[in-house]
Amino acid sequence: MSTVDKMLIKGIRSFDPENKNVITFFKPLTLIVGPNGAGKTTIIECLKLSCTGELPPNARSGHSFIHDPKVAGETETKGQIKLRFKTAAGKDVVCIRSFQLTQKASKMEYKAIESVLQTINPHTGEKVCLSYRCADMDREIPALMGVSKAILENVIFVHQDEANWPLQDSSTLKKKFDDIFSATRYTKALEVIKKLHKDQAQEIKTYKLKLENLQTLKDAAFKLRESISHDQQRAESMKSEMQELEGSIQDLDAKILHTEETLKELRKLQQQISTKTAERSTLFEEQVRRHDALEEENEDTDEELDEWKTKFEERILLLEVKIKKLEREMNDIETKSSSLNQSIKDSIRDISKLQTEVEAYMSLKNERDSTIKNLFTRHNLGPFPNPPFSNEVALNLTDRVKSRVMDLEKDLQDKKKSNEIKLKTAWDHYIDANDRWKNMEAQKKAKLEIKSGLLKRIEEKENERESFELEISKVDLGIDDREKNMEIEVERKTNQLAEREFEMIIRQKQIELYSIEQKIKDLNREKDIMASDSEDRVKLSLKKAELEKHKKKHRKILDEYREKIRGVLKGRLPPDKDLKREITHAMRSVTMEFDDLNNKSREADKEAPTLYPLQQGKKENFMEARSNGVMEDKSRVRRMAGRKALQKQFPPSNHGVETLRKPIPDENRTVGEVKSWRTKVVIVRRRVTVD
Repeated sequence: MSTVDKMLIKGIRSFDPENKNVITFFKPLTLIVGPNGAGKTTIIECLKLSCTGELPPNARSGHSFIHDPKVAGETETKGQIKLRFKTAAGKDVVCIRSFQLTQKASKMEYKAIESVLQTINPHTGEKVCLSYRCADMDREIPALMGVSKAILENVIFVHQDEANWPLQDSSTLKKKFDDIFSATRYTKALEVIKKLHKDQAQEIKTYKLKLENLQTLKDAAFKLRESISHDQQRAESMKSEMQELEGSIQDLDAKILHTEETLKELRKLQQQISTKTAERSTLFEEQVRRHDALEEENEDTDEELDEWKTKFEERILLLEVKIKKLEREMNDIETKSSSLNQSIKDSIRDISKLQTEVEAYMSLKNERDSTIKNLFTRHNLGPFPNPPFSNEVALNLTDRVKSRVMDLEKDLQDKKKSNEIKLKTAWDHYIDANDRWKNMEAQKKAKLEIKSGLLKRIEEKENERESFELEISKVDLGIDDREKNMEIEVERKTNQLAEREFEMIIRQKQIELYSIEQKIKDLNREKDIMASDSEDRVKLSLKKAELEKHKKKHRKILDEYREKIRGVLKGRLPPDKDLKREITHAMRSVTMEFDDLNNKSREADKEAPTLYPLQQGKKENFMEARSNGVMEDKSRVRRMAGRKALQKQFPPSNHGVETLRKPIPDENRTVGEVKSWRTKVVIVRRRVTVD
């Protein structure tokens, strides 16, 4: 049999989220008694939720079940239910369910945080915690208790709003009873068994058909194996024959490839012979044509030709040196101009970055000035100069704001302390008055009891007196009358004295209670005033947070660009109050450097047109010298040996006298082209010297 031992409730409905409320369930019966709103129904709801996981009705998806964060004065409250129970097997188990209710901007958000089952290991005695999902936990606890979920919901822990379910319509009543007695599970199990029986019979039929089919396939497979073995023997004999044929085919393929390669080589040789003969004929014709085109033959000696050759080479070397010198000068000028352009671009980029940083700093400074102005105007902190503020003025104003805030905080703390002292004294007075009033009530009751005892004794005495009167009536009637009158007077006087004393004490206590109520009203009034001041304190704290945020942004920007600022300011990092002045000074120096570089670039641009004519003149001189040398070489070649000597000495080739008639390299040709032209001229000279 499963039993519930203890339950801890925290942060559920009216239960405080900061205090742990523990309820112990006694055997065999536990009565829960309390006024309306004390939390009797909440206990039953917590038992039901911890066992089944179902929220109570009218819980608004858990929003009204968890303690309201507005009441607690927070944005988030957490609730927890711990239930310790004994399982059907007699083991102690603790079920822990935790919840969270968060106040968002426009709505509340309910969330189940965790579900944990704690058990005790019987061997080691240690606590073992198992974390479950909510659905698994809802199935696990009824299984441990040995009671179905429907019985827990509808019978044991039924809610007072749902307790009249036996009086509902027949369909819902049938559904409830089916859930309680698990009738639906029984019918579903019968349907599943019938369906399984039908499916098994159908499968048996299909398996029988498959067995017959497999038997036929087995016979066919046996026949196929015999035919396959016979075919394999034939295939092996065919493979041996194929191998012999493949060997013969490979020999024939090798012979064919050899013959094809020889044919290709022969065809290539024929093509080369034909092309060479054609080239030889064309070259010979060209040589004859050029020899016929010569105006005169060269009759100089070999020594003269060598001398001309050396002079021509020296001249070409001088011209090449001049060309290289001019090219070096051009390259130097280009590198200088490129470096100047790059430095100009870098300086422009640095200036733009510094300008953006200055703009950002000025915007932050304007925001700072506006916030300081708003703070001073809103909270009447005194006079302040007109914006924009300097750094010293801003620091002074912020110090004033901080000092004002510190004063307000000190006043607030003093008021809090004084109010706490007043509340404490008032509460002490109230407790003393209450104790005195209770003592007076007790004394009043005791006196009433004494009075009732005296009255009883008086009645007894009266009865005795009446009995004695019958005896003494005849003796002294006057004495009896006097005694009666005296007793009545004594009783009246004692009653008057007791009533006067009690009335005076009650009046004093009423006066004290009235004075205490007046003090409580005054304290509540001061509390409301402090609550209204708290809004201003909240606004002030928000403004402080904004000021700190702006300061952090300012520091972040300074930290990001610290290295750049140091690079611009030559390794120095001035304080914040001198930063603007240093940056403006650095900007002025950078602008001056930029202007100097612009002036130098303009001067270089002015000098460039003067260098271009010099370069053109050098190139024209070089071309004239080269053309003069070529013409002299041509005249010497024409005076060389005649046509028959040229045909004997020079075989047909691509390098002839025609190379001298090629167009002279213009000013746009490279030095490599000039060198190749020079080598061609040298080759012609060597042939002439050999002749």
